[in-house]
Amino acid sequence: MDKLGYKLLLFDVYGSLLTEKQQQALALTYNEDYSLGEIAAWLGISRQAVFDAIRRSEALLANYEEKLGLIKRNTAERALLQKLAQAEQNGSWPQVAEIRRQLGQLISAAEE
Repeated sequence: MDKLGYKLLLFDVYGSLLTEKQQQALALTYNEDYSLGEIAAWLGISRQAVFDAIRRSEALLANYEEKLGLIKRNTAERALLQKLAQAEQNGSWPQVAEIRRQLGQLISAAEE
């Protein structure tokens, strides 16, 4: 996944944890492709304040993922589910059992 795609994913998953202004700044940057000047005018703050807010917000989103790991876990689950479907299609029952065990461990670890 490219850098912008990952930032968008972080924003989708953790954006609601940001303040309203932080959410607006990132939404205008990512979704509307507004410039710093346009966002500053929209929010009634300086371009430097917009720049700082965007950088701080991106750092917060990355920190949330580092601590909570929701995206990483979801990616691992999807990969295991794809492997499971393939193993079931191939009739590889020992592999199906192993993948189910791995999924169970992943889910148990998330519940702790």
